Amino acid sequence: MDELNNKKQPKITGAERKQRGPFKKRRAGIVLSKDEVIKIKQGRKKLRKQMREMGIKSKKEFELTASSLGLYFDKNRRFAIIIWLFSGKGLWALLGAGALAMLMLYGLSAITDLRGHFTISMSDELFREGFTISETRGFENPTSHLFATPAEAVPCISIVNIPENVDEIDGAHHDNYFAYTFYVRNDGESAQNMSWQLRLNSESNNVSSAAWIMLFVDGKMTLYAKANEDGTPQMLPLQNDNTRGYVKAPLYELAADPEGQYEVVKKSGSLTYWRVKPKAFLSGSLVENGLVEQFEPQDVHRFTVVIWLEGDDPQCTNDLIDGHLGMDFFMQLEDSLI
Repeated sequence: MDELNNKKQPKITGAERKQRGPFKKRRAGIVLSKDEVIKIKQGRKKLRKQMREMGIKSKKEFELTASSLGLYFDKNRRFAIIIWLFSGKGLWALLGAGALAMLMLYGLSAITDLRGHFTISMSDELFREGFTISETRGFENPTSHLFATPAEAVPCISIVNIPENVDEIDGAHHDNYFAYTFYVRNDGESAQNMSWQLRLNSESNNVSSAAWIMLFVDGKMTLYAKANEDGTPQMLPLQNDNTRGYVKAPLYELAADPEGQYEVVKKSGSLTYWRVKPKAFLSGSLVENGLVEQFEPQDVHRFTVVIWLEGDDPQCTNDLIDGHLGMDFFMQLEDSLI
């Protein structure tokens, strides 16, 4: 996938430049700085170009993706004010505009369920502190947001089919799975605590029940899978099945907690059979959250997200056909984490 920005964005230093004029650009009700307005406009332009290159021309799909990346402004109300002042029917105009806005919001929420993109974004506070993200180690095109279209028509595969170098390829690198590697750098002037969340934002056909996830943080991998319906964590082979196992524990050497995520099922001669024990999602929509403490200026941290349909999972059935899964990775200052 190409980066959204093809040139360096202006770095905010010193006092923020304020917007001028009576009608200031806002996002989520908050007046933006002039630099933030420029950043959002540039991001929307690059995003529109990239989506068109991918064959995505739908205006609604563009607005939904832009919204998930924070590339939007609140709807401008200057024309409603003019109608109020000059038509003599301000109340009816206001009521009509309110009803239209409600219909638009309802339509957006309904369409959102159809998204299947993977997005990476940061809070305004983190952006103001000078943090940037990139698909490449050299940060040739730093930005505050990235997105990738999903891997399509993927089959059910085994964890053993995930290559051992999956964390070493920049950007999107799909196969029979989804994989995305990106980097975060502190271009600011002081150390910060950066929190992050890996979240599900849309799905259909209950795809998440069979979707397994690997998250690499600076080369260390943690494995995740949605808990069973009774709340117990998934594992392969099942806890009460000691007749089989993986002959080689997949990606054991890269695991952040190998003793917690793998266990020996049995030994037979020279062979050792292993059980894989993924961590359960924190909730129905939250896979995991984490914290990078004392993120020093010019330090870089690498993240890789891998998603696949685990063929040995009992939930991987024909019911998943034509389903989709949308996810996002969101970063913010620790103090702003909700």
